[in-house]
Amino acid sequence: MYQDFIQFVKKEQLFEANDKILLAISGGIDSIVMAHVFAQSPYKFGIIHCHFGLREEADQEAIFVENLAKKFQIPFYFRKFDTELYAKEYKVSIQMAARELRYSFFEEVREQYAYHYIATAHHLNDSLETTLYNLAKGTGIAGLRGILSKKGSIIRPLLFATRRQIEDFAQKSDIVWMEDASNASDKYTRNFIRHQIVPALETLNSNLLDTFSETTVRLQSVEKVYQEKVQSIKEQYLQIKGQVVYLQLHESIDMPLLYEILKEYDFSFRQCQQIADCKETGADFYSENYWAVWDRNRLVITPIIFQEIPKTEYYLNINENLETPFFYLKSKVIDNQNIIFERNNTIAYLDVEKLEFPLKIRVWEQGDSFQPLGMKGKQKVSDFLINQKIPKNLKNRIFVVISGEKIVYIAGLRGSEAFKITSQTQKVLKVEFEFQ
Repeated sequence: MYQDFIQFVKKEQLFEANDKILLAISGGIDSIVMAHVFAQSPYKFGIIHCHFGLREEADQEAIFVENLAKKFQIPFYFRKFDTELYAKEYKVSIQMAARELRYSFFEEVREQYAYHYIATAHHLNDSLETTLYNLAKGTGIAGLRGILSKKGSIIRPLLFATRRQIEDFAQKSDIVWMEDASNASDKYTRNFIRHQIVPALETLNSNLLDTFSETTVRLQSVEKVYQEKVQSIKEQYLQIKGQVVYLQLHESIDMPLLYEILKEYDFSFRQCQQIADCKETGADFYSENYWAVWDRNRLVITPIIFQEIPKTEYYLNINENLETPFFYLKSKVIDNQNIIFERNNTIAYLDVEKLEFPLKIRVWEQGDSFQPLGMKGKQKVSDFLINQKIPKNLKNRIFVVISGEKIVYIAGLRGSEAFKITSQTQKVLKVEFEFQ
């Protein structure tokens, strides 16, 4: 077991010899075996333990794990959580609450005490059970390739071992651990898979775990190639400007690829199918946190909060800069003869003598009108935005800059003809606008 562990760490390049590893130890057989294997090794490590306040034996487990750390003479980190309160406050399940609390604490300690990685005691059976669970619920390649041995700051150094190998090692080494009574109950889905599904599959293939291990290697290679394709598509057709995401429609983006791109924005596979099937301009779709709108040959994605219209009015004095939650605006007065024009809609050049300070900045309103630069007559802002083909999920974030009662600049789009600089202009206000 120990030699297999050492070889696996090296083969998977889980960490360097001098790295500090933080072991997540629950007190159960898997994590306790992991702690003993690390104790035999030359690696530097500490132990972290969570008390979720959900089981009677949790107090005993905490003491047990702390004593193990004392035995090994290594650092011990512990925190007790009110998991039920957290689940209630954040409207998540108890299981999700425990997971979020656990990994948040792990990462906090890792950063504070300069550990390189967090090690969990997942093994090959866990990986198989996770795959079967994902298969039953519906999944893609990532859900079928099993648990990864390394992902970000999380490593799984026992992933090479089966549950039976871990149990045999514990018994031969006279290792003591704490039993979690909930592991025996089939009311939990993963336990049902462990106790009912896996044994049934083993009647069909007595080498199920070996076969699964070989399959995961192949699927992980397939996933790597697939993710490289996804990344290539993103680099070509995905553009991010502040909080706004633009996805250009292209024939190479089929439904599975669309899902891989949009799942980051909380869209389900079924929603992505709907998005792919309905590409009419103005068609919109909602995930829990995002709003997507088809705008001709592109999909525009914004946070769902963009449905709300900011009511705050902002004011800008001459030569001031202004930073808000929605935009950053910079202004500067320049002599007309020294000006170098930049052809960019995010910049407006205004005649200072025609302006009344402070300038007011607010979201456009129905009924607003102005004289767009280069036009003879006035135009309603609503019509101007239609002509500019502004997607509807961006319209509530279009700000206007106002002098007195007149619009001098539709921020990021067009200045006003009435305030343009001429040969008679002496001082120019250069205004640069950037969405946050």
